[in-house]
Amino acid sequence: MQKEKTQQGFAETYGGIFGACLPLIVMLGSILVMAALGMRSTKNFWSAGFFAVVTGFLVYKDKKRFQDAIIEGATDKTFGFMICCFLMAGIMSKILTSSHLVSGLLYVLAKLHVSAALIPILCFIICTILSTATGSAAGAMTTTAPVMLPLAFEMGCNINLVCGAIIAGSCFGDNLAPISDTTIASSLSQEVDVTRVVRSRLKYALIAGAISMVLYVVLGFAMAGEGVANELVVDGTYVSSLVFLILPVLIVIIMLRGGGLFTALLISEILGILMLFVFGFETPTTLVASDGLIYNAFSGMLNSIIFILFIFIMVSIVKNAGLLEALLNRMRKYANSARSAEIVGGAMVSVMSVAISSGTSAIAFCGPIIRQLMRPFKVDRARSANILDGLGCGMGYLVPTNPGCLQLAGFAVAAGAVAEGYSAISFVGYNFHSMALFLVFWFAILTGWGRRIETDEELTRDGITVE
Repeated sequence: MQKEKTQQGFAETYGGIFGACLPLIVMLGSILVMAALGMRSTKNFWSAGFFAVVTGFLVYKDKKRFQDAIIEGATDKTFGFMICCFLMAGIMSKILTSSHLVSGLLYVLAKLHVSAALIPILCFIICTILSTATGSAAGAMTTTAPVMLPLAFEMGCNINLVCGAIIAGSCFGDNLAPISDTTIASSLSQEVDVTRVVRSRLKYALIAGAISMVLYVVLGFAMAGEGVANELVVDGTYVSSLVFLILPVLIVIIMLRGGGLFTALLISEILGILMLFVFGFETPTTLVASDGLIYNAFSGMLNSIIFILFIFIMVSIVKNAGLLEALLNRMRKYANSARSAEIVGGAMVSVMSVAISSGTSAIAFCGPIIRQLMRPFKVDRARSANILDGLGCGMGYLVPTNPGCLQLAGFAVAAGAVAEGYSAISFVGYNFHSMALFLVFWFAILTGWGRRIETDEELTRDGITVE
């Protein structure tokens, strides 16, 4: 079989198709071992990528072909555009964080004297707004949890429910925001414009969000304490920062007018930086300092960029060795229609999200394979991107070893709301949005709801040819 593949232009590997498979096995195996040992940061996973590259070098017979495969993966046009979008998204996230927007929102809530029963739904809404505006689930959690968890504890709220609401709201924006790394990765891997994906994804996200809101209201009242929010918990110093909400709104407007994600981000960031200067939150010196906004924005995205670089390189290694084609051929035995292709692709990203404990990593890894799986059936590229992202986020945030879940558990301990040893296992069952996303997208796959087949004219217009 390997001889036949070589004749088609694939590189020869020691051990035949098994040798071609080894870089993939080493990368996934290393990730699983590190996750089991508690090393679940994306930085840890860089090592897995390096091990995969070393393995690829050892199994390739022609080292020049191996080097060409490395260059092909590193110079992939999709990866290049991802880098640009990720860096710009990082700057926008830092602008909104520096603006103290969260403090302004929290002050408004405190002034309204909200009851303890409403804290879970308010945490969900706040994190939904922040994660959608910034495209960062981690940003939404790290800015909301340190304030809301102590407040919830003092008011007698159920901390598990509040943590579940925070992680769920953070997942909402991670799945939907046009500047989210998962949205960018899922869109570009399926060769479709981000704006089109966000438009088509909205109905799924809103249904899952509505289900979540109902549950947080019902359980909020059922499990509430007796307190009310004290307006002295947060002061009104940053209430004027609410004006920074204009930035995410501007991004949406520009994209809807056909401006493109990069253009929308750049224009909004220019305005955002000027606003930071006017409000006195930043100066030209702090903006460009070695530990300033731009540096922190870019360095904060490097973790994901480097890991995704290794994924593109690894995919190129196994692709040039014929494994990707062999894997696709095997999967195509079960994917003989648009529906069955969606089932196989959905199962793949669901399993990988659990195995890697990260929806983002699973989306980046599965994206190219799922694109080739869906391509012959001309399944709407926006739909395949939605399935990829919806199930990746749906399953990824339900795994207790997910980095975001672990981080939130740490915040709860630091806030004094729970005892040492508190685990994400206690609150992942209250992450209703991720559960709803999982159910909504599997319902769509199994019933065909929302499925659309693209015409040759649509594909040709985007420069795509399907044989």
